[in-house]
Amino acid sequence: MIATSCPASTSAFPSGLRHPALLALVALCAWVVPASATPSDTLRIHAPTPPRLDSYFGRDFWERLREEARRFRELEFGSFFYARRYEISPELAKMIHEEARGEGIDPELAFRLVRAESRFSPSARSRAGAMGLTQLMPGTARLFDRRMRSEEALLDPRSNLRVGFRYLRTLIERYEGDVRLALLAYNRGENAVDRALRRGSDPENGYSRRVLGTRGDDPYRGSGLAERTR
Repeated sequence: MIATSCPASTSAFPSGLRHPALLALVALCAWVVPASATPSDTLRIHAPTPPRLDSYFGRDFWERLREEARRFRELEFGSFFYARRYEISPELAKMIHEEARGEGIDPELAFRLVRAESRFSPSARSRAGAMGLTQLMPGTARLFDRRMRSEEALLDPRSNLRVGFRYLRTLIERYEGDVRLALLAYNRGENAVDRALRRGSDPENGYSRRVLGTRGDDPYRGSGLAERTR
């Protein structure tokens, strides 16, 4: 129990003290004390039991809140936030951020992709012949930019990012917003993913989990796309 006394109305206060905080106190008293209460009743009233937060907010709420917090950090600090998070140079982080936004890819997904593909190494090469930060195959790169005909062009960090993100956006749109399938197609090829889907099997090979994370490992929850800035 708590002891309290509440004024019946704002007229109980001198005119110079009718502050919004005092008015809020009056409103609180009106809620706590029944209208039929006598003056003696106001001396001892029961404090209301605080509601449990989880009765109002479920798991989905907290997941959305965390996603909005991430987006706020990204908007507030931009590439600097990602440079610190992935321990890369501010120059490289700015480049990835700019090219992702330019091609309409969520920067969060863009950084995850580059980490999985090349570990942020502009000179990365695979045994299959993929090159650069986004591990572009020469044939795929030329489909999206005819200027990507030389090894020098493929290994140019900004050009590689631009074409890689453009290709990723095309895949996300092709698979109707299914980011997981788009990533698997990016890694395995569209034909391999389509064949698996036609057979009724899951084309998953573990790659999408490397990029998107798992439930207990900072999972990605975005749509993959963002508004283009160019």
